[in-house]
Amino acid sequence: MAASISMMPSRLFAAWCEKCFSPCPIDNAFINTLGTRDFVQTDKITIVAPQVASDSSLVPVEIISSIKAERLYLFVEKNISPLVFQCTLYGSAEPYVSLNVKLKESSLVYAVLKEGSRYYRASVHINVLAQAC
Repeated sequence: MAASISMMPSRLFAAWCEKCFSPCPIDNAFINTLGTRDFVQTDKITIVAPQVASDSSLVPVEIISSIKAERLYLFVEKNISPLVFQCTLYGSAEPYVSLNVKLKESSLVYAVLKEGSRYYRASVHINVLAQAC
């Protein structure tokens, strides 16, 4: 199996944006990933997450929006690499994503949606009681 994977052309794999997932402060992560720090703050993005996480290694987060966006990003402000998730959205579906993330410590979590040339953002703060190893 390993031999067959190594023979596959590299263009079949998704492009890896090394600077997007590199360790940096949150403002640099926004610039590296999105090319901007200018966002429209909106109530059309809902982040469902616990206010307090008893274990930072497994924090459930849901992102729901009525914005028909092209891209969705999730950032955790105090993580070493703030960008924790990104995906491309197709068609006219309204975004809904559910995932578990790891938080380094209590932090703001940002959901960012790209629609055309505009970026929309919402955030929630999650308090961490016990850090994961």
